[in-house]
Amino acid sequence: MFYALFAAIVVVALATSLAVVRFFDPAIVKILRRTLGQDLADAWRYYISFAIVVAGISGGVRPWNLEQYLPPTAGKGSTQLELTGARWVLELWNALTETLRSMALVMFLFFICLMMAYVIARALELRRARELEAGKNVDASGRE
Repeated sequence: MFYALFAAIVVVALATSLAVVRFFDPAIVKILRRTLGQDLADAWRYYISFAIVVAGISGGVRPWNLEQYLPPTAGKGSTQLELTGARWVLELWNALTETLRSMALVMFLFFICLMMAYVIARALELRRARELEAGKNVDASGRE
């Protein structure tokens, strides 16, 4: 019964991760193309998708929480919990919510970093435009 629960949790975490990556893929591609350009956007898209799936699975599958369903080792005073239908529902729900929480954290960090990169790039563009404008004004007036 333990192995079936573990497999079900892995399936829930994997399916949730893939669904979230598929849902957010258009937004990620659009942001990456705007920030990094076409060539780099495709490579980073695969990396970010992989990172989101890995974070989702590692956050949703919590083997240390499942240890309570294993028989106790000799000499330890712990007890084994029985896998009932209610515990299955609870464990699958926990897997789903922890998967989503882990992916939300990764995506939050990703979007914060990209937003900072966008602001820096925009500030550099504005500075360059001002310097060019100042250079044109100096050339037009004949002074340096």
